[in-house]
Amino acid sequence: MSQEDLCDIFCQSKGTVAKTLRKLEDKGYIERIINKDNRQKYILKLTKKGDELIPVLKREADHWHNAVGLAEVSGETMDVIRAVARKSYNLVNE
Repeated sequence: MSQEDLCDIFCQSKGTVAKTLRKLEDKGYIERIINKDNRQKYILKLTKKGDELIPVLKREADHWHNAVGLAEVSGETMDVIRAVARKSYNLVNE
């Protein structure tokens, strides 16, 4: 996964994503490896410490989905919600 992928997924600017990734790297959760094909880009990789955090994050995400009622929402509806959020973000940041 690349920084650009995360910008698209989370509808965040490159600067915001880079700052967040730097913090995660400093805390030992990820590694940023320079892409051999394009030295201006990074490939992101979880460290062992980052891998160990996955079950905790999944549990918290499930709890949040249940708390706000998203557990009952179909996959198709979630896709629509994500698309609307992405379009809204893009409109605000034009």
